[in-house]
Amino acid sequence: MVEELRNCKICGRLFRSISDSSVCVPCMEQDEKNYHRIREYLIEHPLSKIFEVSNELSIPVSRIKRYLREGWLEIVEKDNRFLDCEICGTPIHSGKYCEQCAEKARHEYKSSYSGGYGTKTAQKLNFHSRPEKAVKKVASR
Repeated sequence: MVEELRNCKICGRLFRSISDSSVCVPCMEQDEKNYHRIREYLIEHPLSKIFEVSNELSIPVSRIKRYLREGWLEIVEKDNRFLDCEICGTPIHSGKYCEQCAEKARHEYKSSYSGGYGTKTAQKLNFHSRPEKAVKKVASR
């Protein structure tokens, strides 16, 4: 693999990346620790609100929101107003896009690579940036 110099999207430090990672090793390790702390807290306090988790564990809400966007965590409430689709603004539980916008993007992507002849069986997008993570459910407020 080819090493590439990048700036960490969390701390801004320059680091050598040999994968698609946009986070340096120290920040990645801190993310892992934070995730495990949140996970343990949610096991002991199911359905906790995001702001409660943030206050109790001293983890910024912005970091928890990033974990939701990256698929590490999931909001359990049906109609939350904390996390919205980046395209249409519909409330979502995890990731960046609602199912309708994701489907439309898949269709457009397939059409562009198949010369306009998209197939009818689309695979579901995996929003989990780290598939080995167990998705933990949290309440939005």
